[in-house]
Amino acid sequence: MSQWVNNNRGIVNIKIDIDTCTACELCYDRLPEVFVDRGDGIPLVMIKVPIERVYEKLLQTAEDCPSGSIILY
Repeated sequence: MSQWVNNNRGIVNIKIDIDTCTACELCYDRLPEVFVDRGDGIPLVMIKVPIERVYEKLLQTAEDCPSGSIILY
């Protein structure tokens, strides 16, 4: 699932690669303002705050994803 998000840095596309996601729960445990569990451990993008408030944390979470399944572009 992907979603376009507007912020002060331009447009960020957040995509979860469900084919490689290991459902480790890192993303929605660390950043519940952006990710939620869809019920099977795979995250959905559900942005609840202005993205600029969590932008740096989002970058770090994507970098820390063990399977590299959070793709930002």
